[in-house]
Amino acid sequence: MPPGPGARRAILVSTVSVLAGGGAALAGSLVLRVLMARALPPDALGLVLLAIAVVTPIGSIAGLGMNPAIAQGVAERLARGDEDGARSIARRGLLLAFGSGAAVALLLALLVRPLARLLDQPGLDRVLLPLAPVALGLAAGVAALGISRGFGDSLGRSLVRDTGGGLLRVLGVGAVLLAGSPTSFRVAAGFAAGSVTAELLFAGYVAAKGWLSPAARVPTGPLMPALRPHAATEVLSQSALWLDVVVLGALASPAVVGLYGIARGLTRVLDLVRHASSHGYLPAASTAFARGEGARIPALHVSTRRFAFALVWPVLATCLLAPGPLLGLLFGPTYEAAAPALRLLALASFVSSFFDYLDLVLVAERRPGDVLGAGVAGVVSLAALLAALVPLYGGEGAALALLGSSVLRGLLLHLFCFRSRPFRPFLPAIAGPAILAAASLAAGAILLQALRPEPPAALVLAAGAGAAASAVALLWFFRERGTGVGSSPP
Repeated sequence: MPPGPGARRAILVSTVSVLAGGGAALAGSLVLRVLMARALPPDALGLVLLAIAVVTPIGSIAGLGMNPAIAQGVAERLARGDEDGARSIARRGLLLAFGSGAAVALLLALLVRPLARLLDQPGLDRVLLPLAPVALGLAAGVAALGISRGFGDSLGRSLVRDTGGGLLRVLGVGAVLLAGSPTSFRVAAGFAAGSVTAELLFAGYVAAKGWLSPAARVPTGPLMPALRPHAATEVLSQSALWLDVVVLGALASPAVVGLYGIARGLTRVLDLVRHASSHGYLPAASTAFARGEGARIPALHVSTRRFAFALVWPVLATCLLAPGPLLGLLFGPTYEAAAPALRLLALASFVSSFFDYLDLVLVAERRPGDVLGAGVAGVVSLAALLAALVPLYGGEGAALALLGSSVLRGLLLHLFCFRSRPFRPFLPAIAGPAILAAASLAAGAILLQALRPEPPAALVLAAGAGAAASAVALLWFFRERGTGVGSSPP
């Protein structure tokens, strides 16, 4: 993706296309959770969500940090005109991911009983076993995602991995429910079948595009040394994403995990938007630094942050203003008890978003050690806060721990990123969303307090307040006069 004129438009197209598939994936994930919540009691659902929280990070870690490593390596070689070298990196990375994923999936299948005993959750082993192959699928999918990012493609991710994956998981679980007498084991098996199929189809798409076979053998240097910092960062990233659910599973009942897991799933929409926009952000930033055009990064950063805020804020505003009615509408009255946790999780997602993409700037600058250091501090603080707060406050304690650790990690990333560059050009990325969010929350809260509407109307008011702020952010984004990453931020 070129860093010059037109790069801002390329980021927009990449983000929208990935979000189109991501939106389908999100819809599929929401339908999936609604189906599971309606078919299983909270304790059985808690076992399924806990098993997914164990397998997903393990499978992603089995990818060895291939996503950013391959994306960066491929983008840099393409910027130098070395297409054969780019394809060589892609092929070696995908083969390594397949081997790593297969080994981890086998090891996970052998260790399901010790893991169940470690977490003190009887019956968890029966749910973990059918999910073990997901580790292989995720490792391959992570590598394939890095390849598609490096080559500037977003269609495959959008259509195959996101849309297709969401649909296949819904079909897998839906088939189990239609067969009658759903159990946590059968639901887990249906989920695994859809997940593995989607990831392998995406790897097949990458191969069909011809990105894996260079015309001649090209020396690209050893792959493992380049992967080490990315793999370590992936361990920390996945720990930050899933440690709260795992620790909650070890310290609380499956029913508590089920309630919290439903709330946690709703706030992952911010992760969806971040990942969609970072699909093009990292290759564009890497290309800019490779060409000595790092001065173009601030405008790229400001535009991407404003666009991401506009897309995610209506959902987060609803979670903050009317969490109970939202949970009741989607999952039933039983899950309205998760409203306090959902509000705290939404707050954590929004606050941490102010530090989005700073890690990608550091990676593009070949400073993954700084990202690793911030990640270590974040995960250590998360573990400490979870141990202190979960026994006292349950799901709400887990949400508070997530908020505290994400803020610490973000502040460290901010410190590392702006140690060697001025912060002022990046300031609009924080100030604009903060002002719009505060104004819309204040307006929504006043209307809800004054009108005291019934749950359906409360949802409409909350979503409307968020949508108004998003509309302003979108107008702001599209009215920017600059056409490239190098333009000055407004």
